[in-house]
Amino acid sequence: MQRLKRRDLQPWQDPKAKPYIHLEGVSKEFGGHVVVDDVTLSIYQGEFFALLGPSGCGKTTLLRMLAGFEAPSQGKIYIDGVDVTRRPAYDRPVNMMFQSYALFPHMTVEKNVAFGLKQEGISAAEMKERIRDVLHLVQMEKFRARYPHQLSGGQRQRVALARSLVKRPKLLLLDEPLAALDKRLREQTQFELVNIQEEVGVTFIMVTHDQEEAMTMASRLGIMDHGRLSQIGTPNEIYEYPHSEYVADFIGSINKFEGRVIEEDSDHLLVESEEAGCELYVSHSTNAPIGAQVKVAIRPEKVMIATSPPEHQRNATKGIVKDIGYLGDVSIYHVELSSGKIVLATQPNLVRLAERAVTWEDEVYLFWRAENSIVLSS
Repeated sequence: MQRLKRRDLQPWQDPKAKPYIHLEGVSKEFGGHVVVDDVTLSIYQGEFFALLGPSGCGKTTLLRMLAGFEAPSQGKIYIDGVDVTRRPAYDRPVNMMFQSYALFPHMTVEKNVAFGLKQEGISAAEMKERIRDVLHLVQMEKFRARYPHQLSGGQRQRVALARSLVKRPKLLLLDEPLAALDKRLREQTQFELVNIQEEVGVTFIMVTHDQEEAMTMASRLGIMDHGRLSQIGTPNEIYEYPHSEYVADFIGSINKFEGRVIEEDSDHLLVESEEAGCELYVSHSTNAPIGAQVKVAIRPEKVMIATSPPEHQRNATKGIVKDIGYLGDVSIYHVELSSGKIVLATQPNLVRLAERAVTWEDEVYLFWRAENSIVLSS
């Protein structure tokens, strides 16, 4: 879930705001194969932006072009209004944390973290304070005298993160930054990273395939598919209003019903669906002509379960509980409709499993609010 935070300014909504990072028609080919395909993207100063997508979608290549390790085949890259498309990595106001750690094996943890500060001529007093603070952040104070080969993979990743943060760059690029951390430390570091980013005003661009990580940390997400940006938006916009079936499937679980539009108005669509076993009323939807074949989607946590029929017939169907996935705080019900369609419904565990009214093989009614369903494009 997205970490809810107070933001007084959302610059991407301000037509007068100037982007700090701007990619204009950027493409990259390797051996005739297009890896990044005509990407235009604006990112604003102080923003935490996440590039999210499956392996091979082009997100890391895009990050490497921002860092200066790869040159675009086409297009321009601007940082703070300056064209850096052909500038080398050392001549850009950018720091990057590598997924492969890239630590110096002959240096201790402390010296690895201090290396960049020494290159910049930071005073000994300030250097000591910064190193102390950042090692505390990543919980590596006790390991400051160890060498990389004496650390676990997760510990090496924490040192790499500390080394990237200690210089307090204006733009920090993170390639799967928390992949090697255990779940508890990863969750803690997510919030610490966001707090640091908001405190010092560093612009973060992160590449990840972890949906929860991106939703928790980022102010906005860019969903990539085969080198293109499928959708850009806040975590809430991406999750609640996906523009396509690809985005809806990639972010979280979702139920989809095929059907035919039988009524279209300015504020709703009415879809006839044999698969759902009911008429689907979708409010505030995109336009689709009468007779069009569409898919209506609803998130599992928006689906309610009851043992008696609801008052309304639209957006209401019934089926048999075939499976229950118990996850501690919530349970996921797998309900088979008469059409054979399996619908997922997530319910909070307000009472213990043995005390619940609904169990395996029960006939139940499923229903949801019209504003919680959406019509997906292909």
